[in-house]
Amino acid sequence: MITGHRGAASLAPENTLVSIEQAAKAGVHWVEIDVQLSADDVPMVFHDKTVNRCTNGEGNIADLDLNTLKTLDAGGWFGSEFVGVSIPTLSEALDKCLELDLTLNLELKIYEEKAIIPLVNQVISLIKSKQFPLDRLLISSFKVDALRLCKELMPQIRRGYICEVWDESNAGLLQDLALYSVHIDHQKLDEKTAKSIKTLGVMLKIWTLNDAQQAAKFYALGVDNIITDIPNKF
Repeated sequence: MITGHRGAASLAPENTLVSIEQAAKAGVHWVEIDVQLSADDVPMVFHDKTVNRCTNGEGNIADLDLNTLKTLDAGGWFGSEFVGVSIPTLSEALDKCLELDLTLNLELKIYEEKAIIPLVNQVISLIKSKQFPLDRLLISSFKVDALRLCKELMPQIRRGYICEVWDESNAGLLQDLALYSVHIDHQKLDEKTAKSIKTLGVMLKIWTLNDAQQAAKFYALGVDNIITDIPNKF
């Protein structure tokens, strides 16, 4: 199983609706995107703390309101054919995933601890109000506190813990969070680590593998899902 990273980040500007469309066109069933809040607490699909790299604007996402963010060009940096592509709201991305029959891995992108509670509250509220099907959703984060709050507010949502390296002490997290999956940097995954994670009864996902030739090796280790920028190559 393959997940398109930030949509299909090699084929279209990352974390945009067109990127999600390209992932679906590549044939994947899963897509991963990032979410954080605007200054007026609207969940926006964006990875970086600032808009500087992936738009024609400047400043922190958290300091810019929805109207300002929607005026930015989030596609021209990637290619001239994408000029005018905008930063999507999470609401728009949820609709797009349903339209394209995709299952969503939604990463809570948190740059400051104070953002955890408002972000989780807004995301859960939106999911409830849209009645987004929970069998099409996995919420993931590096932040244990964010996943714990998700569990408290809506325990039936699947939760994934993202880590760069795995430590045996992390196993305790599973008891507390009842995780669905563990997402680890593919460069840090070896046979021992994979076995340690899989014996805990969770799904094992790796990020961000862009060499399709290595897919068989990782599947042999027990990896259930590969997150990649180039889903078309897989």
